[in-house]
Amino acid sequence: MNVTAISSLKRFHLVTGASTNVNSLTQVPTGFDGMTGWATVTAYLKLFDKASAPVLGTDVPAMTIMLPANQTTRVDFGVETCAFKNGLAMAITLNPADNDTTVLAAANTSGVDLFYSPQSGA
Repeated sequence: MNVTAISSLKRFHLVTGASTNVNSLTQVPTGFDGMTGWATVTAYLKLFDKASAPVLGTDVPAMTIMLPANQTTRVDFGVETCAFKNGLAMAITLNPADNDTTVLAAANTSGVDLFYSPQSGA
């Protein structure tokens, strides 16, 4: 098989720990292409349009995706992407409020795979 092009699509994989699992994925304009996730207790994936790690309770998420207990969640934008003009950062909290800082307990694991396309440099 000959591969003639390589996609700029990247994947970030996370199985949560007993924290809010704050991560900064890119520091450049980025297209969010989709995600898949699961949780043992309902949790909330917060996505931030930010070039650094978010400050929970202060920074407002651009998007919140519920991860229902004992179900798989999928988001796929197809050929389109959701634009994050400053960068892409994320956190997972126990409650949906924009200012929530509730940590997931160690027994309340969840996991996500985020798919994104940085414009350049990430």
